[in-house]
Amino acid sequence: MQTTSVLITLGLVSLAIVGLYQSSDDQLEAQFTSFLIQFDKSYQTEEEYNYRRSIFNKNLETINAHNAKGLSWTLGTDEEYKAILGYRRSHNLQSSNLRTIKSKGVKDLQSIDHVSNGYVNPIKDQGACGSCWAFAAVASVEGAYAKEHGELKRFSEAHLNTCDKFSGGCHGGWAINGILFFTQRGPILEKDYPYTYFKSECREEEFEIDHPTVPYAYRVEDDEDSLYEALTHNVVAVAIRAENPEFRSYRGGVIDGEACGTEMDHAVTLVGYEKETDSWIVKNSWGEHWGENGFVRIKRRSGKGVCGINQDTAQAVFRPEDY
Repeated sequence: MQTTSVLITLGLVSLAIVGLYQSSDDQLEAQFTSFLIQFDKSYQTEEEYNYRRSIFNKNLETINAHNAKGLSWTLGTDEEYKAILGYRRSHNLQSSNLRTIKSKGVKDLQSIDHVSNGYVNPIKDQGACGSCWAFAAVASVEGAYAKEHGELKRFSEAHLNTCDKFSGGCHGGWAINGILFFTQRGPILEKDYPYTYFKSECREEEFEIDHPTVPYAYRVEDDEDSLYEALTHNVVAVAIRAENPEFRSYRGGVIDGEACGTEMDHAVTLVGYEKETDSWIVKNSWGEHWGENGFVRIKRRSGKGVCGINQDTAQAVFRPEDY
C-alpha cells in the first residue's frame, strides 16, 4: 500500500474519535483510515502501516469490552506512549521555601473552576518527551502568578525542563522540584524560550529574567480533603497513574474504581472540582485531542485516590498568609 512519507514521532499519544466500533475487516479498515486522516498520520512502509493498524485493532477490542460495561467513562484508541510518562522522584526538598498544606476540615464542598477564574492556560502538548513534571510545575506557577498579578502568562516549560539540575528533563522529574526551581529564579516567557520535544542545553543565561521568583512551594498532605483545601486557593500539580487503558485511552466521563492503579508515573494539573459528579477536573499535557478536549475528570475518593491522585501534590504560592 502506498502512503505519503511523513515523519512520525514515536511516543505521541494519538486518539481516534470513532462512534460505533464494529468488527468486520472493511469497517476496521475504514475506521483506521479515518484515524489517519483526522490526525494527519501516514507511514513510510507497508510493514509500518500494518504494524500500526494491528495496534489500532487491538486497542479497539479493549475499548469495546470496556465501553460495553456502561461505566462512568469511555475510552478511545491510542498508540505507544511510554515516552511521555515522566514522573520521577528525586531529592531536592531541603529548602526553607518548602511548606505543607493540611486540611482545615472540609464540610461543604463547592464546585471550583480555575479555568473560569483565569488561572489556567490552554492545553499544551509535551510531545515525545517525559516532561510532564515540567508542564505541571509551570502550570502551577502560571496560576499563582495570575492570581497574584492579575495577568495570565505563558511561561516556558523548556526553561525548567533543560535547566533544573535536580531533574532528568525528558527522562522525567518531580513537579515539586520544578516549583522549587522557580523559588530560586524567575520564569521566562514561552515565546522567548520555546518548547521542543527533545533534550537541549540550558539557555537560561541568554535571557534577562524580569519575572519574580515564587516565594514558596507547598506540599499537600496525602488526602482528598487537603487536596480540596489546596484547590480552593489555586491550581495544584498532582501525580497520577497513567500506564493503563483507563487513563491513556480515556475519551470522556468520570474515571472511577481501582483499575487505573495508584503507582504514580505521570504528572498533571488539578484545575477544578465538579460538585455534581464529585470529581476532580484535571488538565493533561497531551494536546487537546486527548480526553475531554485535553482534560479528564477523576472521581474524588479517600485513601490514595483514584489513579493515585491524592498521594503526591504540590502548589506554587505567593501569599502564605492566605493559607
